Amino acid sequence: MKKIILLIAYSLLLIVMFSNIAFAQETATESAKNNYQLPFPGLLPDNPLYSLKVFRDRIIEFLIADPIKKAEFDLLSADKRLAIGIALFDKKKYELSETTISKGENYFEDGIKNLGIARREGRQIDTSLLVAFDSSARKHKEILEGIVVRASGETKKKLTKSLKRVTEFVEMVNKLKL
Repeated sequence: MKKIILLIAYSLLLIVMFSNIAFAQETATESAKNNYQLPFPGLLPDNPLYSLKVFRDRIIEFLIADPIKKAEFDLLSADKRLAIGIALFDKKKYELSETTISKGENYFEDGIKNLGIARREGRQIDTSLLVAFDSSARKHKEILEGIVVRASGETKKKLTKSLKRVTEFVEMVNKLKL
């Protein structure tokens, strides 16, 4: 039994070490919201292997101690969740889409908090990271505005709450840029 557990742990460690993680900073451009690219969503929550992806992401998140690196990872996670939410919405899995988007906005909020922690520690935050957060927040807002129009019922109400949160994120990021 111990050998199986060690084999699984070793396999997961290899997956984490050799997975190609591209931080959201690499996808951001200096220009406004329309040019911001969301990452490829990868596996969707309706896939049986999705739980392994979530587990891998939690391990990576746990291993990141630096608040700036954690903010980068949170931004990537938020962008991925939004991309996943869009894919689910297009597949007419509205409730799962809304839940996934909401979780993504939690990551976005955590990223902003981590930038605040770094600032309180007296750390220098790279301007390109702040631009990435700003562009991403505007892209999230743009996409949610489009989805809310197409949604109905309870899903529309919940997505409207996410849209309100994203609007607040735009303001929070602007304060960090000062």
